[in-house]
Amino acid sequence: MLKIAVLSLLVAAVGVAAAAFWQHFRYQEIRRERVDDRQPLFHGGGTFHAVALLEVASREGGGTGHEEELLALRAVRDAIEAGGGTSVYAGLVVTTMVPSTQLENAWSAAILAQYPSREAFDRSHGSPELQQALQRCERSHVHGFERSAFANLMTPLGLGGLRLLDIALRRDNILPFEPVSEEDAIPGFRERRRDLLARFDAYRGIREDAVVIFNLLLPGTPEQQAADRAYGYQMMRGMAEGGYGPMHMGRAVTVEG
Repeated sequence: MLKIAVLSLLVAAVGVAAAAFWQHFRYQEIRRERVDDRQPLFHGGGTFHAVALLEVASREGGGTGHEEELLALRAVRDAIEAGGGTSVYAGLVVTTMVPSTQLENAWSAAILAQYPSREAFDRSHGSPELQQALQRCERSHVHGFERSAFANLMTPLGLGGLRLLDIALRRDNILPFEPVSEEDAIPGFRERRRDLLARFDAYRGIREDAVVIFNLLLPGTPEQQAADRAYGYQMMRGMAEGGYGPMHMGRAVTVEG
């Protein structure tokens, strides 16, 4: 009887481990194949990450054009990698969804990069090569964050557990989303929605089916935090159901201003 119980526990443990590996590598495949993520799977505890926001100077008589944006983006990416950094994401910015009161809101491109250490980031950020590349841009801003390898490895597993809980409790699905009707939309958002859809359509020639969202979050008041937790839980349920995000999380580190 004891042997059967031990064998049953062993089989259950193997099943749980197999499911955990499947979930983790499923998310890794999504990151690699869908959004061109180049984040190394494992990294040391001293690793430092930074998000660089770039605004490319406008051409005379018109907008920037994607060619100028891409050339500036590649120049900054190449300078980061020449200085010892690793490009995780590099892409064009469609829009700023929630305007910031602390930063500029018009950006052309964004790069998420990984460095072996904060010291390596400081050396790269102050290098003549990167400063020369940044001169192609009208302005830039860099924000750092410390990304725990263990916490981020556990994120897909947490989402998998949340999905299993929803199934066990027979909760209604979050997906698919239904677009809000014109009548139900907030009046101030109606016009902006049309502008957003047009913006996304303009970028389909670059990448049709992948969008990466960067969030810089302040804790807020206790009331705001409670509201955010309620909203965030439902959002995580949708992510667990759909098999996407969050890809990377970390503690913010101010490096500029």
